[in-house]
Amino acid sequence: MQIQTLKQPTDQQLNQLMSLWLAGNLHAHDFVRADYWRKQAAAVRQALPQAILIAALETDQILGFIGLQGNDIAGLFVQPTAQQHGVGTALLDAAKAQHHKLQLSVYVANRNAVAFYHHSGFHVHKQGVDKATHQPEYTMRWYR
Repeated sequence: MQIQTLKQPTDQQLNQLMSLWLAGNLHAHDFVRADYWRKQAAAVRQALPQAILIAALETDQILGFIGLQGNDIAGLFVQPTAQQHGVGTALLDAAKAQHHKLQLSVYVANRNAVAFYHHSGFHVHKQGVDKATHQPEYTMRWYR
């Protein structure tokens, strides 16, 4: 596995990123209507090249990626077959190496993600409600 920043993702890479993004959201957020994620896909595809994208690659296959907008983690997605194999941790470690602090929003109901971020040194800063989905969410922060 190789970790690298995707400077200008190709169409093929964008297709892989979007596939991971949609499948990951549908799986991890089954408490949000599936059509919500599908309706967001076009905007996310446009936004991805504007973010800092750190990907875990094996040959030309993207195993997972983390998207950063400044110090904000916009998302972290790992293929189901690559989960529990250190891919998410490697991506998060790469982001931590580039930043002194990181922040993210995570749905309270996404217990696996909340536990992963707690285990990775993040702490709940505040709790609120996502205006788009009306789901309770945590803002979590990490500082070096």
